[in-house]
Formats: sequence, C-alpha cells, structure tokens
Amino acid sequence: MTDRLWYVSYGSNLLRERFHTYLTGSDERSEFGAHPPAPTASPPTAERWLWIDHALYFAGVSRRWTGASAFVSTTVDPANRSVGRGYLIERAQFAHLASVENVVAAVDIGATETLAIGQWSQLTVDREGESFRGKYDALLRLPDIDGRSAFTLTSSTVREPGEPSSRYLSTIRRGLLGADLDLDVDAYLYAAIERSMQITSAHRGSSSTAARCSPTTEKQ
Repeated sequence: MTDRLWYVSYGSNLLRERFHTYLTGSDERSEFGAHPPAPTASPPTAERWLWIDHALYFAGVSRRWTGASAFVSTTVDPANRSVGRGYLIERAQFAHLASVENVVAAVDIGATETLAIGQWSQLTVDREGESFRGKYDALLRLPDIDGRSAFTLTSSTVREPGEPSSRYLSTIRRGLLGADLDLDVDAYLYAAIERSMQITSAHRGSSSTAARCSPTTEKQ
C-alpha cells in the first residue's frame, strides 16, 4: 500500500485555496464555510493540471453553494474532456476529503487498492436518511500520474437537473484561470452547463438501482 496518491479535482477544488480548507480546516468565517481538519495538514507534495476523459456536468442541489454541484460522468468520454487539477496527497488525507465531501464521519477508500484504470466503485455511505449526504459516492480511478494512482470522486447516479450558482461558478472560474492549459474558461463552463441539461434529461427516467448495478465495469 502506497502512502500517497493523486486526488484529481474538477469543481471548486480547482482553486487551491478552496482545496486546502479540506487539509487545514476552516471555520464559518471562511469564504468556504466550516471544515474539519485532516489528520495531517501537510500540503500536497506535487500538483498537476491535466485533462481527464470524463464529461463535466452540474446537477442536484448543494446546501453550501445553493445551486447545482459539479460532477463528472463515470463513463469514459474522450470527446468531452474535463479540466482536472491533481494534488499528490496522503491516503489518510484523501479518505478525510471523501468523508467531508459526503458529509459523513468516515468513508472506507480501500477500493483504491483494487480498481483498474477507468473503473469506479460505489463507496459505502451512511446517509442517515438525509439526501444531502453521499453525493460523491463514486470512487473513479483515472490514468496514473508519474507512476502513481490517480482518483476522483463523483456521483454513482445522475441527479436531478439544476443550475450552478454564480458564486460556485466564480470559484471554479478562479481556479481555472490559474491553469497552464490552452483554455477559454468561459466557453468551457458554458459548454458544461449546456451539457448538463442533456445528461440529466437523458437519465431523468432511469432508476438508481439500474445506475448502480455494475459499478466496476470500465465503461459503465
């Protein structure tokens, strides 16, 4: 078992300051609200901007951002790549991030040891009957970065249609403006918003059970 892995963000955590609140913790006075600190607050040992072959879209409702949240499709889609920012962090820090993203006390990320590239696994999340818990319950393995495993978190199901708030988009935009990529930020975000309606409409009638029945197939 390796001590470090790459966590690849694609939403508000594209902004370094926002991501770091998951490590250091923050209180309600923070721009990003209250977060419990990670087991260790050590910063990432490396960072990397990259493209991932999974489509970005917005869906559901975020209590923190008061609008739709960002997700990437679990399906490999090279025609609709998303910008990612990788952070090389400790496994314990990633487990902490997964628990905070899902608004639960702890999440078992043991599947990081068995997933093949392109596969995803549904995390076991105790939602306690609350719909705001467990939104990021899919652990998706991405291609390795510099010989180390890379992962992101997304949803195992496509949630209801929704629009991201201006504050949320502003945070994502601030992150993207720092990317060392050839990117028209506004066009990229507009395309993702347009794509969101197509993705959520296509899945509106599908059942959650069907969407979760084969979580470790390469192109689910």
